[in-house]
Amino acid sequence: MRDNPKILLVRTDRIGDVTLTTPAAAALKAALPGARLHFLAGGYARPVLEKNPALEKIVTLGGFFDTLRELRRENYDAAVVFFVDFRSALLPLLAGIPLRVGPASKVWSLFLNRRITQRRSRIEKHEADYNLDLLAGLGLPVGPARTSVTVTPDEKDAADRALERAGLKPGDFIVGVHPGSRGSAMNWPPENFAALASRLMRGHGVKVLLTGSGAEVPLLEELAASMPEKPAVLREPLPLRHFIALVGRCSMFVTNSTGPLHLAVAQGVPTLSFFPPIKVCSPRRWGPYGGGMNKVLVPSGPECAGCSREKCERYNCMAEITPDAAYEGASSILEKLGRPARPEKAA
Repeated sequence: MRDNPKILLVRTDRIGDVTLTTPAAAALKAALPGARLHFLAGGYARPVLEKNPALEKIVTLGGFFDTLRELRRENYDAAVVFFVDFRSALLPLLAGIPLRVGPASKVWSLFLNRRITQRRSRIEKHEADYNLDLLAGLGLPVGPARTSVTVTPDEKDAADRALERAGLKPGDFIVGVHPGSRGSAMNWPPENFAALASRLMRGHGVKVLLTGSGAEVPLLEELAASMPEKPAVLREPLPLRHFIALVGRCSMFVTNSTGPLHLAVAQGVPTLSFFPPIKVCSPRRWGPYGGGMNKVLVPSGPECAGCSREKCERYNCMAEITPDAAYEGASSILEKLGRPARPEKAA
């Protein structure tokens, strides 16, 4: 490669997955300060990468041939494909990128010319570490790095205005509660999120903000109506950059295994999260990464190979994580944040 190589990083799937590639981008930039790093991402997750100091350019995956023409113009020295699918592996080949690194995981890996055996399905380490390991294919020693997202002052101001429209004030101690997900893992029951949120408001005097996608607003309204202590509800759809900044304004974030969990961790927000006992969804691979004040709850019992309502006697085992257990976990974090529990009122 040239002394100051131009390298394309490729990950075109979800928000959480892309967030978990940011340690690799940071580590690569630290190892090769003169490298010009570009990132090929899907349009939905692209905002996660904007303003990232390690990246010179973000290329948005569009139509196949339009994207190919854009990649060919750049004259890349190398590409690192973090997740192999047909397009992600074929585009670097057809773009004429001479060194194409990625996991030897699927038939499409044949489009790569430096394949790294990882066996991610064994869940032996975190997804971010698997991503970092691929950089060995460039012949570089790399050090550890954390996930990161960068938001601007204007985006923080936009988030503050959204919080004010939801009924919250500057200086409020906000616990974000995000009860949904995009279906990548089983969820903790919504009614348990409501019970936990109510108890946190009573027991610690925090403000709770229920968040979700536009399609989840009816669920948020239903949960809010069921709670004696009324939370704030994020009813308006926000641009993803503004939502990222809003998550960063929370003092703590409570959620399932989903992208916003990683957005919170990447901004140093303490988290409480719920994971199913399914091997491929394990927090060993998908949990909070890189330090920080985070607690993960998983149902007790054996780890499962998969999940089927018809075949599993424990379905839905996520309900085995009780609101009491979640409150204990959340309280342990809030105590460390200087938000001790209030004395229980006499009956």
